[in-house]
Amino acid sequence: MKKFNNIPVTGRPNAGKTTVINFLAHTKRPVGKKAGTTLRITPIRLINDVFLVDLPGFGRIAKRSKSLEDKIKDQIVQFLEDPNNFIMFGIHVIDSSTFHIVTESLEKKGIIPIDIEMIQFLEETTKKPPIVLMNKIDKVNTSLFNKNVDILATYSLPKVEIFPTSFKTKDGCRDFRNMVRQLIVDQLGVKYQNW
Repeated sequence: MKKFNNIPVTGRPNAGKTTVINFLAHTKRPVGKKAGTTLRITPIRLINDVFLVDLPGFGRIAKRSKSLEDKIKDQIVQFLEDPNNFIMFGIHVIDSSTFHIVTESLEKKGIIPIDIEMIQFLEETTKKPPIVLMNKIDKVNTSLFNKNVDILATYSLPKVEIFPTSFKTKDGCRDFRNMVRQLIVDQLGVKYQNW
């Protein structure tokens, strides 16, 4: 059986996961302004036997049943823990305009923030720190961006590579793509052309 190399893209609903995949893979998958557009795990070929894996957003969405949320969470965990799904590294997408609000709300309840939990889970399952995209930076000022980075630092995620990006303005996107390319080359020795 042929082995595929997977790069899962995780994040809360509407963080920009599908936009990230469209940018890297030059695809035009549907992107919704409404949270929860992606409802199933979808692999998208990036190059050779390397696939980006579009995972549904996890977390609370208005008008989504708790049972559907639990089912989605179970599918994500099952995919990431399956030893047959060789995972090269993960990409976690954070909506920088809402990250601090969601994080502070959960911390007040004594709950580990969802984004932090997923970053830690990606690192545990892949044994490699994921790339973290602090997306939608066009919607925040420098002070709020720094606050978001400080929040990540309080959870002892020093090895995590943080990329500030805006796919609307294209800020940081080229650096992010170059990092993904380099990680693939380093791990597989493949050459990339025009992607």
